[in-house]
Amino acid sequence: MTMLLPDAFSALAHLVDEWAIEDGHQRYLKRVSCTMDKILAFYNEVFPHAENAVAYINQYDYQQALPADVANLRNLMYSLITVSLAVELWGQPRVKHSANTILTRLS
Repeated sequence: MTMLLPDAFSALAHLVDEWAIEDGHQRYLKRVSCTMDKILAFYNEVFPHAENAVAYINQYDYQQALPADVANLRNLMYSLITVSLAVELWGQPRVKHSANTILTRLS
């Protein structure tokens, strides 16, 4: 059986399918399509693990592909970074005063 996350972070495994998003634009789309309640629930659950998660990930050589469980942990941290602006600055999923603007990536 493949582990979704390293053992030390197994309590967060239920978040992997929804929040361990590799693509940055897809993480952005996830943030702007979520309610603040859902964003806050994710943020509040993951943030306490962030420092230890970053230290764990930093044990690996970034020149090499990460093991799948560590890559999932990294992607959860990337999602945490993406939603942190909504939580810590704006109090809403979108940038304040941006109406319904969605950024798209052309390349």
